[in-house]
Amino acid sequence: MSDLLPINFVGTAAAVVQSASNGSCRVYSQNKDYQLYEMVLSDTTSTTYVLGDLTATPFPTPRINTPIAAVSWNNLAEIRVYYITTDSQVQEIYYSGGHWGKGQVLGTAVETIAFLYTSVVVSPRIVVRVGFQSSIDPKTITEAVWDAGWNNRIL
Repeated sequence: MSDLLPINFVGTAAAVVQSASNGSCRVYSQNKDYQLYEMVLSDTTSTTYVLGDLTATPFPTPRINTPIAAVSWNNLAEIRVYYITTDSQVQEIYYSGGHWGKGQVLGTAVETIAFLYTSVVVSPRIVVRVGFQSSIDPKTITEAVWDAGWNNRIL
C-alpha cells in the first residue's frame, strides 16, 4: 500500500507533467488550505516526493475546487500551470530558468466552471493552447493561444 498522496489533498482536480528523458514528474493539486501544491517525484522507482506550496508566493489565490491544467517542455525546464482564481480569472503561473513566476490572466471563467485544458506543441515553434468556459460566451469554449503572444478565440 502506498501513502503517496498527502493527507491534506482535497478536491478532484490534478494535473501532471513528465520529463521525456528520465520519467520524473510533477503533480499539481489543491491542498486543504486551498492553495496549489507541486508534488515533485524525481525517482521513478520510489514513492518519495517533495511537496511545495506554489501559491505561497504572491500568486492570485485559487478558488475552492479549482480545475488545474499543466504543460511542460524541455524535460521540465519549462512548466505552465493554469487554474481559476477566487475572482474567476484564468491564471497562468510558470516555471522557467529555475524559478516560478506569475503569468498572464487569460480571461474570466464562468463562476462554477470545472472545465479547463491545455496543450503544447514545441516544434517548429512553441504554441500553447488553454481552453475554458468564458463568462463572456458561456455556451462556447474560449481558447487562449500563445503563438509569440496571447490571443483568445471562440470555438
